[in-house]
Amino acid sequence: MKSYIDYIIANENFEISINTDIFETNIINLIILLGILFVVIKNFLTENLTTRKKKIISDIENAETRLADSNKRYVEAQKQWSQMDIILKEINQQMETTKQNVLKLRWDQAKEDLSKKFIVAIEILRNRENKIFNDLIKEVSKKALTRVTRKIKNQLGKIEQSAIIDRKITQIGD
Repeated sequence: MKSYIDYIIANENFEISINTDIFETNIINLIILLGILFVVIKNFLTENLTTRKKKIISDIENAETRLADSNKRYVEAQKQWSQMDIILKEINQQMETTKQNVLKLRWDQAKEDLSKKFIVAIEILRNRENKIFNDLIKEVSKKALTRVTRKIKNQLGKIEQSAIIDRKITQIGD
């Protein structure tokens, strides 16, 4: 290639032109060669391209089949999701109902326990009140009897006291 460039530089009148002489340029030989090449390679290329076309079509069909299968699985997954969502809502409702029932049951039980405790407390208070009232009556009676006894002793003599006691004993005996 260097010699060709040297030749162009050395030759000042160098021109580039197109040669129109068919025989000199070997155009006929090139056309025949290309024709033979196309005829020979055509079968090979056609067979190769047909094989590639079939493989591409098969791959596309497989991809479409996989897409249809995945769409079916997606639709099924959506159905399962919605069913699971419905089931979860039902479970939440049941949990809420159960929670309310348990709270109501505990409330009723606590209320009943408090009622029993209040009734017991009221009975205890009434018993204490009755005991205190009875003790008070006893004390008042003792004090009144003591006072009456002192008064009688001071005012009555022993004979009169004996007569009153005897009368009272006979009244009690009847």
